[in-house]
Amino acid sequence: MDDIGWGRTLYRYRSTAAQEAVRRYAQLAAAHGLSLTELSLRWCRTRAPVTSVLLGVSSMRQLEEDIAAFRNPKPLPPDLLWDIDRVHMMNRLPIFASTRVGADWYGEGEIGEPIP
Repeated sequence: MDDIGWGRTLYRYRSTAAQEAVRRYAQLAAAHGLSLTELSLRWCRTRAPVTSVLLGVSSMRQLEEDIAAFRNPKPLPPDLLWDIDRVHMMNRLPIFASTRVGADWYGEGEIGEPIP
């Protein structure tokens, strides 16, 4: 996995648990005929506290996909929203999440950083 050289903010999204969460989100998106991008952006739209979404694109295709997701007026189904929440609940803080926690766990994260 990563090392501390990634800095204290980036490597947390590459932990085993975070990668598993992305796989689960992608499975949910595919099961509902959505891309992972569309699932993500339409999920953001369902959250009242979210007043804006910052998009970073590297191609016209990505921008067009993003715009299409926002143009779709249909809300995500309640059962899908619940499934998304369940994945999130299993991985709320990627920096502290690990699929390798067992009897030999000594209070360390994915790269050995201390867990408070």
